[in-house]
Amino acid sequence: MLRAALLATCMPWTGSALAGAVSLPGKATIGSESRTIAMTLGCTMPAPRNAVGVLSIGFDVPDFQTFGKWFDFEAFDGPAGTLERLTEITVARGVRLPVAGHITVGGTSVHLSVNASMRGDSARLRKVRAPAEAASAGTGALRWRQESPRGSAPQSW
Repeated sequence: MLRAALLATCMPWTGSALAGAVSLPGKATIGSESRTIAMTLGCTMPAPRNAVGVLSIGFDVPDFQTFGKWFDFEAFDGPAGTLERLTEITVARGVRLPVAGHITVGGTSVHLSVNASMRGDSARLRKVRAPAEAASAGTGALRWRQESPRGSAPQSW
């Protein structure tokens, strides 16, 4: 069964991409519809010794409601959102991950992100770290393929 997919692609960059938080310009596309986005790679280091830092990759999709005929963004909203591994992030090679999401305040954008705690879940951290490290190594293109939990894609796109 085919699933609708959102493709987010960052423009090529040069130099170190990961140092705290960096936004990379890009585009999110479903079928013939597209939006300008900024994909953010972030790393928060714990200040006190007992705090936990987070490594994350994410972006906001503006005016997401018009994508709704193809893509079920609401299935990712909040803690009750899907935990299926419907995200594939590729720089040098792809990794598949579950995504967290929420509709932003005002309801005009949806935020999608993958993240991993710097402590306590080393397997997930390795998966998120792989594309972040590839992005920080230098020139490249970051691609995010997000499948919709909705069953089948419309035939028209």
